[in-house]
Amino acid sequence: MSDPRRKKQSGARRSSTPRPEDESALEKDNPVSSQEEEETVTPEEKTELLEKERDDLLDRYQRLAAEFDNYRKRQARDFNRLIGQGRRKLIEELLTVLDNFDRARLICQEDHSDKEVVDGIMQTSDQLQSVLRKEGLEEIPTEPGDPFDPNIHEAMVAEDIDEGDTDIVLEVFQKGYYFGQDLLRPARVKVGKVSPHDGVDAS
Repeated sequence: MSDPRRKKQSGARRSSTPRPEDESALEKDNPVSSQEEEETVTPEEKTELLEKERDDLLDRYQRLAAEFDNYRKRQARDFNRLIGQGRRKLIEELLTVLDNFDRARLICQEDHSDKEVVDGIMQTSDQLQSVLRKEGLEEIPTEPGDPFDPNIHEAMVAEDIDEGDTDIVLEVFQKGYYFGQDLLRPARVKVGKVSPHDGVDAS
C-alpha cells in the first residue's frame, strides 16, 4: 500500500521546479538582475572600451582622409594630362600654319611679285582662322552702324552724334571673339553716342 505522504512530497518537489514561462515572468518582474550585471563593469573597463572605440574611429577617419587625398591627386594628374593632350593637339595643328609663314619668309627673300607674297600670307591667315574655329573660336560680327552693345563691345572712344535713337558703332578698332558660349574678348570700338538734346525743341 502506497504511502500518501510520499505522493505529497513528490508533488511538492515537482511544483517547486520553475517552468520557462515562469522564468521570463520573473525576469520581467525583477529587472534588478540585469542592472546588477551592468554594474559589474568597472570604470576602468568602461574607459578602456571608450578608448578602443575612439581609436577605431580615428583609424577609420585617417584611412578615409588618405583615400580622399589620393583621389584628389589622381584627379589633378588626369586633368593636367588632358590639358596637356589638348595643348599638344592644338600645337600640332598650328605647326602647318608656322610652316606656311616660313615659306612666305623665303618667298619674300626670293624674286617673287608682291601679289604672290600677299596671296600666300592671306592663305596662311585663312588656315589659321580655320584651325581656331575648329577649336571653338568664333568672331563677334561687328560692323560700323551696328547698335552698341556693352555686353559684347568695349567703347574705346566716344563721339556725340545728332541722329538716331541709340548709340551705334562708328568704327571697329579690334575684333571680338567668343570661345564656345563664353565671351573671350569684347570688340573694341568707337561709339557714336546720341546727343542728350537730340529731338528736343530748343525754342
